[in-house]
Amino acid sequence: MKYIMKPRHFIILFLSMVLSLPGFAQTTINIRYTGENGAARKYAQEMEESGIAARIRAVEGCLRYDYYFPADDPEGLLLIDEWADQAALNRYHSSPMMGEAAALREKYKLSGRMVRRYQPMDFPAPNSRQTVITNNENDMEPTLSPRRQGLAVLAALEAKGDQAALEQAVAEALDNGLTISEAKEALSQLYAYTGFPRSLNALGTLQRVLAKRAAEGIQDNPGKDADPLPADYDALRQGTAVQTKLVGGQPFNYSFVPATDYYLKAHLFGDIFARNNLSFADREIVTVSAISALPGCESQLVSHVSGARNMGVPDAQLRALPALLEEKVGLAEAERLRGALKTVLGDAHTPVQTVDFSVWPKGQPNSAYAQYFTGNSYLAPMEGGIANVTFEPGCRNNWHIHHGQVQVLICVAGRGWYQEWGKPAVQLVPGTIIEIPEGAKHWHGAAADSWMQHLTYHKDVQEGASNEWLEPVSDEQYLKVQ
Repeated sequence: MKYIMKPRHFIILFLSMVLSLPGFAQTTINIRYTGENGAARKYAQEMEESGIAARIRAVEGCLRYDYYFPADDPEGLLLIDEWADQAALNRYHSSPMMGEAAALREKYKLSGRMVRRYQPMDFPAPNSRQTVITNNENDMEPTLSPRRQGLAVLAALEAKGDQAALEQAVAEALDNGLTISEAKEALSQLYAYTGFPRSLNALGTLQRVLAKRAAEGIQDNPGKDADPLPADYDALRQGTAVQTKLVGGQPFNYSFVPATDYYLKAHLFGDIFARNNLSFADREIVTVSAISALPGCESQLVSHVSGARNMGVPDAQLRALPALLEEKVGLAEAERLRGALKTVLGDAHTPVQTVDFSVWPKGQPNSAYAQYFTGNSYLAPMEGGIANVTFEPGCRNNWHIHHGQVQVLICVAGRGWYQEWGKPAVQLVPGTIIEIPEGAKHWHGAAADSWMQHLTYHKDVQEGASNEWLEPVSDEQYLKVQ
């Protein structure tokens, strides 16, 4: 049933739903509000700006009080409200904030209904403060916010060890709203996944960027540090619960090495994940992005893509990561993640062999000759009249002839094909050298499932040398050589 709620009606409804439960202890309550003309978002904004929400979160025993905007309802608002026990809830009911929040809902004419109430079996520990995260992005939004994009790129570059790219990415992430505390936390967490050397190198880069920006008069947002843990905090118990949620509700025990099992539970998921300046969902965005940059860790990547979903990362945000990594980090990293998403989400994806553009540059789109290519190619001029040509998977040039000159191809990365008219195709792999006779009709390009790079130059060049471009290589011709 949907209706406009008066403050007293809301209090009665809220208490009746919660207190009717036998043995009520720690409970999470989801309430869906709707309004008109953006009223729900205005309400949440005023709750934050007025300080009402912050004072509710400060009530002893409040584990969570956060607003989210459902992607399927532009006029909707979801409140996730979590309390440690009945005494904590009673403290809130007797506080002035209860009435203030109700009055604000009345002001914006919001209707509300409970959509879910649940009590966890053993998660999280009653004294956990993990869920008290303010000003965090909406985990329910389908888009990957600039803040989360920053976390993802920093994590992948940290794992890759690319300090030059990381320096630029840090500045961009700070400009886009990532706080200093969040950047430190993400790079510190990664020591558990990538090792202290890469983590410390990345933190050193962050420190240098912050010093440079401060010298330039840029005041970055310091953010909020993690809350201190209670004196009686049980890292092993809490970490076991967090790990259980991450893997999908089934207890996980690494009995082969009990010490490692303890480190995972008590330290990684108990100590590190308990630091609440990043949410669990944030931490899994960081982890997934970092493991995408680690060759040979595909099985762990698949596990953490599943874990990210269990920790509340929307599928749409996961699907947005590969394109981001391809643009900011590299092809190989994006390809690994696409493969993991295919395994977990069933997304259509054909694996392709990638190349590392830090070895041979990709260059710029080969727009001057695009009319003679099927697919996209890129050109990077080099010294001595040599050019590096990069072909995306499936890209090839038209049949063509070099008159009055001999063309030399040297494959340096990936896999492709060279074919002369009337002859079998020759596979191009790193180290393959082809001398194309003057006057020979031919084509060359990437394999259907691989990027390819080759160097090219001309020798024995005669006066009046030229290229004659002919018909495209048909799909039938191309597929015959794959």
